[in-house]
Amino acid sequence: MIITILYLTCILFGGLLNENYSLIAGLSAVALYLLCFQLKDAKKIIACKLFSSILYVLQYLLLFAFVGAAMDAAAFVTSSFAYKKDTVFVTKYKIPILIITNLGIITVGLLLYTNIFSIFPILGVLFESAASWMKKEKTIRIVSLFAVPCWLIYNIVSGAYGSAIGSVLALVSIITALVRYSRIEKSKAMN
Repeated sequence: MIITILYLTCILFGGLLNENYSLIAGLSAVALYLLCFQLKDAKKIIACKLFSSILYVLQYLLLFAFVGAAMDAAAFVTSSFAYKKDTVFVTKYKIPILIITNLGIITVGLLLYTNIFSIFPILGVLFESAASWMKKEKTIRIVSLFAVPCWLIYNIVSGAYGSAIGSVLALVSIITALVRYSRIEKSKAMN
């Protein structure tokens, strides 16, 4: 039922199902996602992930890959809270926010479940959500590393080839950032 409603909504937008547009949205999302791991500040990393989530949602809607769209929308919501994690409200209600958003991710993912591959974006967003709440940039990158294979599998299966390439590049970007910043930390420690 939910999938039918989403499908009809996309059809009403008149021809939005266009592989070229989805590829453009996907590659733009990938570019932002790759950039975020090269940033030094945790808040900037999360802000960049917010914008890439919007483009990923658009891409998946264009491909009628509704689980991916819903999961990236959920990633946007959780990253929005994580971006504001230093505010009084979010600090006060951090645990309930984490529980509610994670239960929401799982519930929406299971409601949109179509096959075994539907599980992968759920896991990917749960890892990304956890990463967004971390304080240290290195920890954000390490936890985000676990999300990459989940999204890679889903992207290949759903035909989001630009994002599949992006998943591989994200893996390289995260590892590059981890190596680069660990070298910087080591050189600072030696001085």
